[in-house]
Amino acid sequence: MLLTQLEYFVAVAREEHFGRAAAASFVSASALSESIRKLEAELGVPLVRRGRAYQGLTAEGERVLIWARRMIADHRALKDEVEGARDRLGGTVRIGVIPSGVAHGARVLATLCASHPDLRVRLVTGLTSEQVVAGLRSFDLDAGLLHPSAAEDDIRHILVDSDRLVVVGNVGHTDLGGTVTLAELADLDLCVLEPGMRARRILDDVLQEQGVWLRPHVEADSVEALMALARTGEWMSVVPRSAVPRIAAHVGLRVADIIGPVVKIPIALATLGEEPRPPLSLAVDAAARRLAGVDGATDAGLVNPNGGS
Repeated sequence: MLLTQLEYFVAVAREEHFGRAAAASFVSASALSESIRKLEAELGVPLVRRGRAYQGLTAEGERVLIWARRMIADHRALKDEVEGARDRLGGTVRIGVIPSGVAHGARVLATLCASHPDLRVRLVTGLTSEQVVAGLRSFDLDAGLLHPSAAEDDIRHILVDSDRLVVVGNVGHTDLGGTVTLAELADLDLCVLEPGMRARRILDDVLQEQGVWLRPHVEADSVEALMALARTGEWMSVVPRSAVPRIAAHVGLRVADIIGPVVKIPIALATLGEEPRPPLSLAVDAAARRLAGVDGATDAGLVNPNGGS
């Protein structure tokens, strides 16, 4: 069994297309297909369901995929371990970031690369927290910036910072003052994130504690969409403070802080919790700790930033 066979198999599972997988692997489609057939012959089971095109993995293929990803990640970690032993950590670190974590992720990366100048970075933005966690579990990401959840007992969190939710509207909304109470939110024409997104769940939990229920006019799956909706002047949007330009007034926006209470959303650096820790994971952890000014990891998934447990 060759490592390249496993890499080609993982590429097919990821791309769900033999041609795209071959292009991503810089080989011909025939060479990739033949490599996977040899892997199937060695294992004695079909891994890919074939027809006129890719039709998914077999049940055996799904199980092999888990091990293939792990073996590729272990091989990469082994190479990093050798590099680290020579005091020269190189390679590419892959970090996934939620929209409200981009600024924090940039600072973590600046700290990381200052300590390890030979590292290259692949930054994947615009992900949800769930997509970051899925990327960590599939070994497609080395680390991520997300809103943590206590349910992720296989993920290690370091609390980097916390953001706060604010209301933004077009400057034409002269009735939008400098602050908005939670009770007043219910009377606004609001756009908010979709219910499944973690920042929205945090907001809903705080509202429920205060006996307030929202009936938003628009629900969106991205902070960028909420900002665009606010600029139209038709609605106001609830977004993380970090997403609002510092010169908000110059881009036609008015900003109001949510109070009574302030709604905070934690931003955490997440890595897979398995041992032994890969060198890249340890290096990113160390950068996050230096940025946060802490000596050890904080299990941010168990912290309610708005009070309570």
